Amino acid sequence: MSNPSSQGPSVLQFQNTVKDYGSKKIGPVDLSIGKGEIVGFLGPNGSGKTTCMRLMLGLIRPSSGNVRVNGYDPISKHVEALNHVAYSPELPNIQTFLTPTELLTLVLHELGFQGDKQDEIRRVLELVGLIEYRDTKVGKLSKGMVQRLSVAQALIGSPELLILDEPMLGLDPAGSAHFREIFREFVMGGKGTVFMSSHMMNEVESLCTSVLIIHSGRILFRGSSSEVIRKVLDYSVVTVEAQGLQQETINSIKEMPNVSQVTINNQTIEIIIKGHDDIRPALSDLIVKSGAKLYTIKTADNMLERAYIEALKKNGVDR
Repeated sequence: MSNPSSQGPSVLQFQNTVKDYGSKKIGPVDLSIGKGEIVGFLGPNGSGKTTCMRLMLGLIRPSSGNVRVNGYDPISKHVEALNHVAYSPELPNIQTFLTPTELLTLVLHELGFQGDKQDEIRRVLELVGLIEYRDTKVGKLSKGMVQRLSVAQALIGSPELLILDEPMLGLDPAGSAHFREIFREFVMGGKGTVFMSSHMMNEVESLCTSVLIIHSGRILFRGSSSEVIRKVLDYSVVTVEAQGLQQETINSIKEMPNVSQVTINNQTIEIIIKGHDDIRPALSDLIVKSGAKLYTIKTADNMLERAYIEALKKNGVDR
């Protein structure tokens, strides 16, 4: 399925791209990613995510079709394609005897960086929250700190496209929130693009401007989180936190149009609605008029996760 971005020229493009391993075939894949997007790449293990990322980086050659990065073939025009492209792998294997400062100095040397190297290293270590550990051996850093360092080596210099494999892996909630802000700032004003593989649905739903779901080497769905949810699910879910709800009010909620199920857990109510009509205004009005104290009313937080699991079920994957 081809989905040209509305954000301008394509930064990443697959055109009928196939990688045939003999025993397994990935593709055909068609996709187009524009500047300024934050794309979440979702799929079960073995679905083709790693193959697609290796194709982007010019590490493997497609069996047929085309891959273009910044308009160039990453195999035959490797330097041109990957200029201003940075990559952070899952579970980075960084030499434990190096310090963050030493690693980033090596990276800047390889990039041919012409500015003040120490200023740039200080900037990026402050950005990812590692400035206090700049002279600590990698072997003494926690898993989360090593992940921060991996993202730091991707951000250093002047990248315009970040290709990230599980960038939030090993981070605590505060670290994940900090990285979300880093990535949002990175793409602000169409300056950069982020393509990230992840299994963390809540991070993808809160951060990404668009989502790709891949299974058995084929793109199943593409769109914003809300678009994918609507395409996959024929229902929506609203959660309510309220105090003092009487059985009469709960019965009235059950009788609202398209409400199919109401589940109560202490002061929290989960309401499943057929379709995607927004019942929150009518629901909040009903609860307030009943005299109950309404604390929160919102769409359930895990809707993308529900859609992802349902998409895989529809395509023969038992999760």
